[in-house]
Amino acid sequence: MGNLTFTSDMETMSNLSWSVTSAVGSGLCFLVLLVIGAVWLHPTSRPYLDRVSFRIVTIVVFANMIFAISSAVGGSVTHPGFLCGFSIFVLQFTLQFSSFLLFCIALNLQLVVLYHFNGQRMEKFYVIVSFVMSAFLVVPAYAANQYGWDPLERDCWYKNDNKIQRLAWQISTQVAWTAVTALGEIVASVSVILFLLRHQARTKRVFVSTPTSSAPQVIHANSYRRIILRIFLYPLASCFVNLLSIFTVLHSTISDGIHNQADYNILLLSDFLYGGRAIVYAFLVASDPALVRGVKALYHALRGNDPDLSTGKSSTLDGVVVRIELTTIRDCLEDGQPQEMEVDTSKTKPPSGGVISESSSSSFAFEREDRNNSRVLPTLDVRRQEETRRQEEAAAFNRQL
Repeated sequence: MGNLTFTSDMETMSNLSWSVTSAVGSGLCFLVLLVIGAVWLHPTSRPYLDRVSFRIVTIVVFANMIFAISSAVGGSVTHPGFLCGFSIFVLQFTLQFSSFLLFCIALNLQLVVLYHFNGQRMEKFYVIVSFVMSAFLVVPAYAANQYGWDPLERDCWYKNDNKIQRLAWQISTQVAWTAVTALGEIVASVSVILFLLRHQARTKRVFVSTPTSSAPQVIHANSYRRIILRIFLYPLASCFVNLLSIFTVLHSTISDGIHNQADYNILLLSDFLYGGRAIVYAFLVASDPALVRGVKALYHALRGNDPDLSTGKSSTLDGVVVRIELTTIRDCLEDGQPQEMEVDTSKTKPPSGGVISESSSSSFAFEREDRNNSRVLPTLDVRRQEETRRQEEAAAFNRQL
């Protein structure tokens, strides 16, 4: 393909695609944050969002909103200046911050499911370390005046016109760390998915999974495998977008500008990836089942309806109690407890007078039944407590994901 002159019209089209997609992404992120805030503020719907991964991804949405705003500014600036360099500084910081946080979501799932870490205790470290690492990478580059007007693509980006120095700064402050987080997301995701598949295959071989055959964390992970796989969409989407971004970013530097149609197409892809990143995360969070259920609960609460009764289902607490009752009664019957209480009146001691009346026979029957129930009820209570404990452990495990 022959040489192509990078005209002002092509430059305008490239920057326009970057600015428009960024503006749309920032608006969508803002709307999603408003919905999350409304669900979080209401006590009825708040518990649906009580999960480590969702709180982290909420920060990611906020970071991507700021990222999209700075991208829109950087794409609309047409000349060197303070705003050009500062917008890229904010862009790079929020880009790295969100990438580290999305890696932490995959890492948290691995630590909780495979190694039994407490995700809620680790949550603050995920955020703090991600913030510090982002500042460590971006601040030195901004202090060295590496962000500004890019003479190769004629927009705001890395401004160094020395190819070797430009590549060194890009790789050390952005590309290498983006690749590391993408690789970490792949490793963490694959390890947890293989763990779930292996446990599911073992469960099928023995037909049933019980606390005596598997650790509680394994059972909970198998029960919440759909939620775990849904959470993995965040780091996997980040991995896909980041790997493509690495290719497009390095291509323009290595090719030393735009020389043909292929170079220009890759430039447009780069603009779309950076501008559309916020759109991807906004749609992922908006379709998250936790947020969807929270919105439904908020809607019914504002209307004054019980969300479970409105759908024809019993409440969650009642459902748990009923299931516990049925489980314990069924287990007692399977353990050999009598289903009906019968009384042999020939072996009962008659009252004074030597005559057993119908009322006396009934009273003896109830006394016999009470004695039998006194042996059954402690077993029911123990099993009910055990089932309640398992439910609480499962809920705690869900909050740590």
